[in-house]
Amino acid sequence: MSDMNNFIGLSEILTGFNRSVFAPDLDPVNIKTTYLSFWKNKVAGESGNQQLTADILALFEQLNGQMPKLSPQQIGEKMLADANGTHFVMACRQLIYLWYMGAWPTVHPQAGSETGGSTSSAILSSDSYTSGLVWKVMQAHPMGDSNYRYGYWESEPAPLNEYTGNPNGRGGTHE
Repeated sequence: MSDMNNFIGLSEILTGFNRSVFAPDLDPVNIKTTYLSFWKNKVAGESGNQQLTADILALFEQLNGQMPKLSPQQIGEKMLADANGTHFVMACRQLIYLWYMGAWPTVHPQAGSETGGSTSSAILSSDSYTSGLVWKVMQAHPMGDSNYRYGYWESEPAPLNEYTGNPNGRGGTHE
């Protein structure tokens, strides 16, 4: 399997959105390619481990190919159980944040803090901002960018599963 296919599958598991949201048939923005490259580079730089994202994707591919087939939840649980240290878990958390917010989170540790410190983030681009999954979860659109007609807010929003692409509204279908 290619890095992109594994990246899309991993993203599906981590976010609960269907792969059709990440890799639609018609994809003029192609944010997935931007995110994969950005994620690999940032994780390598921050963790000091050039191989970390390759290890994460390889573990996903291994778990995804197991027989009998594992559910998305089982894959996610096994990935965390097999995690090789805090950088592994942090890289997965940062990927979730990237997909939802269209921004890269930087954690600023603070000694003695009960919360572990603070987080700041930087938006990658206007495309990443408007492609953030947070807008789908809120069943809304980013300020200044909408495909909806004027007055759409008068009607009830569609059910959340129409935004996530999953019939049950949660977890990836991973097929």
